[in-house]
Amino acid sequence: MYLELCALLKKPDLYERTHEKFWNDPHISKGMLEAHLDPNTDAASRRPEFIDRSVEWIISLLPEGASLLDIGCGPGLYTKRFADRGFSVTGMDLSERSISYAREHDKKSNYVFMDYLQMDYENAFDMITLIYCDYGALIPVERAGLLQRVYRALKPGGRFLFDVFTPVYTSGIQEGTSWEICRQGGFWSDEPYICLNAQYRYNENISLDRYVIIKENAVHCYNIWDTSFTTDFLLSEVLPAGFIYDGFYADVAGNPYYEGSETLCAVFRK
Repeated sequence: MYLELCALLKKPDLYERTHEKFWNDPHISKGMLEAHLDPNTDAASRRPEFIDRSVEWIISLLPEGASLLDIGCGPGLYTKRFADRGFSVTGMDLSERSISYAREHDKKSNYVFMDYLQMDYENAFDMITLIYCDYGALIPVERAGLLQRVYRALKPGGRFLFDVFTPVYTSGIQEGTSWEICRQGGFWSDEPYICLNAQYRYNENISLDRYVIIKENAVHCYNIWDTSFTTDFLLSEVLPAGFIYDGFYADVAGNPYYEGSETLCAVFRK
């Protein structure tokens, strides 16, 4: 275990992926769902009052009865609101627990348990949304593949709406390490464990949270990447995929974009 830990405690190569998928871990996914549904925190989903404002703005961009695909939909907090307003809605997420919750609480929408990096629709939707800065958690090859799949899935003239963090938000991230002993278990496991956490910066746009979870008989490692974007950086990445620029906003509630904003909402058209 010593050599394994030594390797895990070195700074990873840029955009190195870990292969352990925690979205469907029975314990971790339970905690993630609870965070999504907590109305008093923005830890996994934004607060209900912001979601309400966001939905009102997003539907103002759509014709009546439009078809919408919400990728990374979680437990359907946006999706259900879109469906309740009369839109034809599909929600997609990689967490089986979140999809089960969404299906139970929203009978109007179609929910798909799938990795959106594998979706294969063609000319099917008037809008595709990816909300709460998931785009920046992807590495470049994943983002390029997603843009191709989204472009193919949209109808002509359809819009792709998503948000990202800006360098203003990530400027305060400093490299460092910490550790925590969880004798009664915690977010990462219901068993006792030690969590070794490292934050790394690679440039002004790219950072990594690495979590090494040490249990009695196992060691798990999770790399969580975050890339922040300026407007120019985002245009340089999205326009080559064939999209047409439609607008930048400060957030997914449609507030005007300004240089000091911590988030950036982008709308592109097929």
